[in-house]
Amino acid sequence: MSDREILEMAEARVLLYSYFAAKRTYGAPAARAFLTKNLAKLEKLYGKDCDVRIRRYMRHVKDTETFTDE
Repeated sequence: MSDREILEMAEARVLLYSYFAAKRTYGAPAARAFLTKNLAKLEKLYGKDCDVRIRRYMRHVKDTETFTDE
């Protein structure tokens, strides 16, 4: 596994739980806007299509590692 993959997986974990917190606090539309904005920033660091990869990691974490219903 490359360093970039590990870093993207870590970003996915951070963004997932931040998304859940924003969704509880501000609602789903604001949480989606937050996620989109942060993924655009990360594209500068990790390159083209990183948002697709990070969202895939987020789904994986949500399906396998979380205990929430969100």
